[in-house]
Amino acid sequence: MNKALPRRTLIATLVTLAFSSTVPLHATAAENAAPADSGDQNTALTAGADGVSAIVDSVVVLGSIRHDATVLTSSSPIDVITPQQIKETGAVSLNQALSKLHPSFNFPQGQNAVKGQGVRSASLRGVSPAYTLVLVNGKRRNASAQLSGTDPWPAATVVDLNTIPLSAVLRVEVLRDGAAAQYGSDAIAGVINIVLRENGSGGELSAHGGGYSDGGGHTTAVNGWTGIKLGQDGFANFSIDRLKNTNVDRSAADWRQLFPNGDPRNDSFNKKYGQWGQASRNNWSALANAELPLSAKAVAYGWVNYSDKDSHNWVNPERVVKAITSNTTVTDGTKLGENDVLGLYPNGYQPWMSYHAKDAAVVGGVRFDAERAGQFDLAVSYGANETARDTYNTANPSYGASSPTHFYLGSWKSDTTSLTADYSNVLGVDGLQDGLNISAGLLARHERWRTGDLGDAAGYTGGPLAGKTVGSLYPGTAYASDTTRIPISGSSTSGIKPQDANEVSRNVAGGYAGLDARLNRQWLVGATGRYEHYSDFGGTSNFKLNSRYDFTPAIALRGTVSSGFHAPSLAALGFQSTGTTSNWSNSGSGTLTPGQTRQFRPDDPAARAFGARALDPEKSRTYSLGAVWRPADTSSLTLDAYRLKVRDVIIQTETLQGATVTSAFNAAGLPGFTQASYYTNGWDSRTDGLDIIGKHHLSAGSGQLELSAALSLLNTSVSNVHRYVSIGGSQILAVSNAKVRDAETGTPKNKLVLGARYASGAWTTDSTVTRYGRYRYNVGDVAGVASPNGNIDQEFSSETYVDFSVAYALSKNWKLDLNVQNAFNRYPDKYLTNNRASGINPYSFIAPNGASGRFVYAGLSYKL
Repeated sequence: MNKALPRRTLIATLVTLAFSSTVPLHATAAENAAPADSGDQNTALTAGADGVSAIVDSVVVLGSIRHDATVLTSSSPIDVITPQQIKETGAVSLNQALSKLHPSFNFPQGQNAVKGQGVRSASLRGVSPAYTLVLVNGKRRNASAQLSGTDPWPAATVVDLNTIPLSAVLRVEVLRDGAAAQYGSDAIAGVINIVLRENGSGGELSAHGGGYSDGGGHTTAVNGWTGIKLGQDGFANFSIDRLKNTNVDRSAADWRQLFPNGDPRNDSFNKKYGQWGQASRNNWSALANAELPLSAKAVAYGWVNYSDKDSHNWVNPERVVKAITSNTTVTDGTKLGENDVLGLYPNGYQPWMSYHAKDAAVVGGVRFDAERAGQFDLAVSYGANETARDTYNTANPSYGASSPTHFYLGSWKSDTTSLTADYSNVLGVDGLQDGLNISAGLLARHERWRTGDLGDAAGYTGGPLAGKTVGSLYPGTAYASDTTRIPISGSSTSGIKPQDANEVSRNVAGGYAGLDARLNRQWLVGATGRYEHYSDFGGTSNFKLNSRYDFTPAIALRGTVSSGFHAPSLAALGFQSTGTTSNWSNSGSGTLTPGQTRQFRPDDPAARAFGARALDPEKSRTYSLGAVWRPADTSSLTLDAYRLKVRDVIIQTETLQGATVTSAFNAAGLPGFTQASYYTNGWDSRTDGLDIIGKHHLSAGSGQLELSAALSLLNTSVSNVHRYVSIGGSQILAVSNAKVRDAETGTPKNKLVLGARYASGAWTTDSTVTRYGRYRYNVGDVAGVASPNGNIDQEFSSETYVDFSVAYALSKNWKLDLNVQNAFNRYPDKYLTNNRASGINPYSFIAPNGASGRFVYAGLSYKL
């Protein structure tokens, strides 16, 4: 770590110098006044010393009581991302665009197979997506029903950002600070607020197509929005997005033995048989946003959002030869695999899985301006999600050649209903520069998560061959002596079982109050407190203190201290999974004990024998200190340091197994089970970080040039690890050091984003350089020592990617654009051979920019 510090210091210094040396330090007359409302909902425009009119600041509604707060006058670090910026990334989804534009935003973009392919969420400050709250027009967005695991973070139910049409977005506000006191549970690392279009006229249609230069990922996207007026001052805005892309295959030849010893296919069979890479998508999303004045004082508002998403991808292939699950040998070449169904798949098979998610959200409310009595906002919202799964090209070996090859795996459902009442006002108080800003509110929320459909029974119930020996299927052959039992379920066939069905719910009620005051022309202070009561966890109180001091119109310090609270997701509380040990493992040489498996609910009485206990909420404390420098009205530089401490982080245990565990299963009335796991409060974490963001606007030739640089540095450390649990009087490893190292090193410790945009006449060009620091794949309890299944820790080199776009306005209405992501066709480091999870995957699941290569995307847009 010490070797990395000088490099980080150098990068930070270069960024600072770049934005401090371009413009001389001076202050205009306008800057000498206290911050005031810009008069524009979206941006504040100022005239620079060279006469250039440039966007240097943006009015925000996130993170502050004040209605005149901007990115540069706020006491918390906030960023604003515009539709123009999103479009010029060439991204086809909101999640992907934010990952390219924001230095603190992290979410691996190349997830394969079942590794979170259905849900794309938001991670800020290098911690779990569960700690980022997502709002739409300031209202909490409902989460997906799917319990999604995205390496290196544990599974959680999170908001799928890609349910929001890109065409519906007016701007995205990102609060990089703890805000649970202001917005409630989940806002530990920050808040993302998606502000919707409010146009009451006009519109735009666009169509784009593209793909990867190395093949696959053929993409078509059609987006459109239009607005109409409602009455004199109201509007209705309608948006719809259609996105479709094919799979990306970046598989390699299988390095493992595929057939038994002596089988000539070991020499003749094409080992480049499988598929591995980015999932296909077939998505629809639509949104309608409207406002209608009811009187001179009252406005009704609301929005409706619906999305329908399909995604499918290939999972781990099944070989014909036996993969050993009880020792470190890669294969047993003298035997056939117990999952073989040679009558259907004589050469083995590779299943593929399909996800289908339906998501709906509706919000309605009334804002009332009572003038001196204040402003009131009353709203009700409802959101629901259902995610279903299917598996294809597979088989249940206990049915032999008569097995189905397609199995429906069932579905999960979730829904949330919220009632909120918010109040704000500015009170005239003698001695205060511009009065006392106050806010208060009440909330009531009902959350529910449940299993929907059960999986096909044929996927998890034994057929006529269940329990028979593999050898009995091949009498008179060299395999006849094999006593391995044929399992009751196959590769990816076991769906939701009746014993795993469940429904859990909770009620949340609470309130908050805050105040914000400018004690003099330079000093702003504020405080917010919130109390919430959870029907399943009791009460929680949280606070936030904020302050800002403007030494001059150009230089200010800002800081916050806050506490936070994250209730365990209902899915983590209610999820249970019963299955059968797979023969697959990372190196094809697993170390699992054959038998049935059970992921217990944490509060299941039967789970106590395995060391489980009811989950506690995660609680946090955040400290933030930053500086704002505006050397000129066309330049800005912000530096924000923070420390984020989270207590009782929820993780999933290792697979608990062995003779003691098997005995505990038998004692619990679960004979035949050999492996247990569950969610637990595993450790405490601390993340220290620094975000540096610089912007500069200037005239260049006949056009305008916008430069930006953003750097995020972070370091996460883990403490108070609950490594062992007591089972039957024995200490069993529950949290390996590999999990700890994942939390500390599984994401890049630094991310640098450099941007340049030039507009001249009908031409606009944009270029971005993104550099991700090193990150690690961690496995085994001892760092650097191969685990029993052959895996070993691996560090991946830093990665740099260049994206650019060119747009040309054919006329006032028509525009052509070309976007190229990863212009130099860079790939991350490949896995070491033994780390290739399925034998055919050359790249890791945690690559921050994916592993698909150059993406070229072009289209045409028309303004209505």
